[in-house]
Amino acid sequence: MKVRELKKREINLIKEELSKYTNEDFVKNFDYENLAVLEGKWLTVCYTNKQTIKNLNMFHEIFSVGNVFGEIKRKFRLSLEGFTLISSNIIDNYAVINEKGEVLFLYGRDIFKESIIEVKGSGRIAVFNKNREFLGIGFFDGKMIKNIKDKGWYLREGG
Repeated sequence: MKVRELKKREINLIKEELSKYTNEDFVKNFDYENLAVLEGKWLTVCYTNKQTIKNLNMFHEIFSVGNVFGEIKRKFRLSLEGFTLISSNIIDNYAVINEKGEVLFLYGRDIFKESIIEVKGSGRIAVFNKNREFLGIGFFDGKMIKNIKDKGWYLREGG
């Protein structure tokens, strides 16, 4: 894959996604210079440090660099690692679940309302345990949280 810097339009897509979960100051002050784009079937946005990005021009093809922050298809979507990187700043579109819900969620199961301690927002949400540790990405429809992808995925299917 070819690696390059983000275009202004791509930064705006990332800002739009970040603003769904974090406050305005975080979106404004986020260090977008630590992001690089890998061009393949779609655009993979990777988070790394500035020195690594400077050194990438020495390579013709790159498979991966840093952490996958998200992907751009028509919109930008944060990945599990992207959510993990911003998790301490998430103030909107999240849920906190109890211990029983945590176990089920990490095994790829959906979460029913009785396991939800707190929820703010709806649609695509970040899911946390009661200690505010990021567990994964869900979809809240007002009744339950459908598991989109959780940290247990790495063990079950990721390798």
